[in-house]
Amino acid sequence: SDVCSSDLTRELAGQSLTQLRDFHKRELFSEYIALWDKSGIDWQYGGFFPEANVTGDPGKVTDKEMYYQGRGLWVFSYIYNHFERHERHLKAARLAREFLVRNCRDAKGYWISKFTRDGKKLEPSTNIYGDIYMVLGLAEYYKAAGNRDDLDLAIESAYGVMERVVSPAYQHLAGHGASHEPGTKRLGTWQHFLSALTPLLRHTQDDGIDNIARMCVRNIMERHYRPEYGVMLEHLDDRFEPFQPDPQQKHRIVSGWHSIQAAWMSMEEALRRNHPRMFRDALAMGRRTMEKCWVDGQRFSGLVSLEDPERRPVEPATLTGIPSGALDDALIFCLMDLEHTGETWGHDWYNKVFTTGYHLKHWRRRCLLHHPRRLFVTLEILDRLIARGGRASGFPAKA
Repeated sequence: SDVCSSDLTRELAGQSLTQLRDFHKRELFSEYIALWDKSGIDWQYGGFFPEANVTGDPGKVTDKEMYYQGRGLWVFSYIYNHFERHERHLKAARLAREFLVRNCRDAKGYWISKFTRDGKKLEPSTNIYGDIYMVLGLAEYYKAAGNRDDLDLAIESAYGVMERVVSPAYQHLAGHGASHEPGTKRLGTWQHFLSALTPLLRHTQDDGIDNIARMCVRNIMERHYRPEYGVMLEHLDDRFEPFQPDPQQKHRIVSGWHSIQAAWMSMEEALRRNHPRMFRDALAMGRRTMEKCWVDGQRFSGLVSLEDPERRPVEPATLTGIPSGALDDALIFCLMDLEHTGETWGHDWYNKVFTTGYHLKHWRRRCLLHHPRRLFVTLEILDRLIARGGRASGFPAKA
């Protein structure tokens, strides 16, 4: 059987659940938050510098991009809401919110993509992901500060994202690489958008936002996922169909990282909706992603992209630019599987990914999304598992 005997988990990654929780708690506060407290927060103008560093010096490049400002707003609001209610963290979030709302919206209400340290516009609103992360950050800040204006602005921003991503003219300008033909659909768009909509919907009953989230899930699970290949295609054409092979374009790639994110984010939305079938289907997609896109190499092990859905994973020729965030998201997926099903698959894969990540020691702790999110989610899941004595929730087995 693939189910753990007695449906209990007593250890993970060679540690008891309590030891593993304490391990992640130390990493979150002693390493990650301590690093950002030291040099990543712009206390003078508000917002966050491009990357924190151990020297305490923000560096020469102080221009800011919306791509990570909303992420920073989310990180410091989240840690205030869920872990340590330090006024310093709430202040960092408040200064960021005030700076961004005051300086960084255009005439349409979209969030501009790049600006100087003190808020002068450098680039218009071209990177849709900056707007998505502002939805995420504003919703979490609303929970921290309790101002209805922030929730309303998050909802307005979500509608602004929707208007653009469903437009036949949308080209993904400056978002996750080069632009595409008008109308091209990207898996990364739906899963990142969903990751902001699910927490937003915990604060609002807005029917339109709820249906946008449904659209994102449907696009992921019924369109980008191709059961004949067992993978999610990163790109689809304007009709939601796969691109034909073309030597001048890489439009048939499979992103192991985006796919595993899409799986666990769909699982999270299924939990919010109390939708067991959605959870089971998303879980199956994630498992196939791990098995098809994971490579064990001599220099690198982890999730990789496939050039074509029929290709096998290969070790990257160079390690330059290899994202450790993919391992962060793989750990979230495996832990969610383990928490709710109690099956040995999630247990074994969590151990494998954890060992790989901490052996390589290449976590990108300067990141304002993937790494802290993994630490947040891990602590919350482990707390729930410990409270249940290591027993799985059994959610997907419910009617």
